[in-house]
Amino acid sequence: MTNIAKESVEIDSRKFYIGLAIALGLHLLLISLPIAFWLDIALFKSWSVELARQGLANFYTVVNSDYPPGYLYILWLFAKIYQLFDPMFSHTDGVLLMALIKLPSVLADIGSALLIAQILKLHTTRDRAYRAALIYAFNPLMIFVSAIWGQVDSVIVLLMLCAFYLMQQNQVIRAGILIAAMLVVKPQGIFFAPFLVLSQWFRQAWWKWGAIALGGAATIWLIIFPFFGVNRLDLNNLPNLSLNYLLYFVYKPFLSLYHLLQGTANLYSFGSVNAFNIWIWSNWQSDYTTFLGISYRVIGLGLLGILMVWLTIFLYHQRHFTAHCVAIVTMLVGFFVLPTRMHERYMLYSLAFFAISIAVIPLFKWLYWAFTFTGSINVGYVYLNYNHGELFNMIPEILRYSITYITSVLNVILLAVLLLYSIRLQILLGNNMALKNMVTKNEL
Repeated sequence: MTNIAKESVEIDSRKFYIGLAIALGLHLLLISLPIAFWLDIALFKSWSVELARQGLANFYTVVNSDYPPGYLYILWLFAKIYQLFDPMFSHTDGVLLMALIKLPSVLADIGSALLIAQILKLHTTRDRAYRAALIYAFNPLMIFVSAIWGQVDSVIVLLMLCAFYLMQQNQVIRAGILIAAMLVVKPQGIFFAPFLVLSQWFRQAWWKWGAIALGGAATIWLIIFPFFGVNRLDLNNLPNLSLNYLLYFVYKPFLSLYHLLQGTANLYSFGSVNAFNIWIWSNWQSDYTTFLGISYRVIGLGLLGILMVWLTIFLYHQRHFTAHCVAIVTMLVGFFVLPTRMHERYMLYSLAFFAISIAVIPLFKWLYWAFTFTGSINVGYVYLNYNHGELFNMIPEILRYSITYITSVLNVILLAVLLLYSIRLQILLGNNMALKNMVTKNEL
């Protein structure tokens, strides 16, 4: 590895914040335009209005939503803000409600850039930290998904970065509890959980894992109880309730959440849900279909399991920041490429960590842009198909199939490059502490 070449103009704090302000301005300009992925935005609008009208406790009884409660708090809050301007929700087809629904993801993009800089300041120069953060703030794929499409993946990215930052500060219990909260914001938050376990199981005392389990369960319960339990609990009659009845209100929210997540998982039980990965050939085909007697779902999970075994070995031997960067991006890309049921946007979760890696691993700059390119093709393909079907159908079928399969193969090749890099790093460094210290300081 070699140092990133010094740039002609150093980025100081003033230039960095001016850059972030420009990025924020670009995001805000785009959310003010009447463009979006209309299927998703229509759902978010409907949910937000019903949350404001019906309240949290009645939401799932009147709305068929596949989202867990975590993000619904944000939709409820911004619906209440919108209600100040339109008390009867009589003009929800306008730009204002759509812009407010997109705003959390926009703010999350800028918050993620700030956090990337903060994480990297601990491991590299301020200039490199700021450059990596701005590279992410202006990433065209992230801007498109947040400010144009209107999806909420950026919020999960921000929470993942927060958990990663806490881990770098050795605040593992807080990181674990935050990961638990992620699961009820979007289930894809679970993508980060293996990294916590694989990188910390040999470092932390046993009681910390117990604290994470108890704290995580309590956090999840507090988040979901207003949706799944509060309307059935008579606080005035609380002293007279039996122990069994009180216990019911402890586990009932968890049971309701389980049924919700199970229903969501079954709703998308396909080899691929528009994700350009190894399962693209079974796009929208049941992943319970078998090959040699084994279902696609099991095969995908098996491949992911093999990847996790390797990352367990790698992280046990390589306990420095550079290794953490390699492992987290490999793991998140692996979650997109290998299992079934992946959506087109799930590549996005790795990009923030690629941006961090750029500052310490020069090779990852081209990987960052390569995945931005393939991710843009994937997201753009789906956006065009659902938003502009007539234009999409004008593209020759052979060209459409070529795009999907070539992009999928590229993603598999790029994952292989990541794996080979981790193997090379393991062979190069082994147990040589002197070399590991040099890697940590970016001196190789």
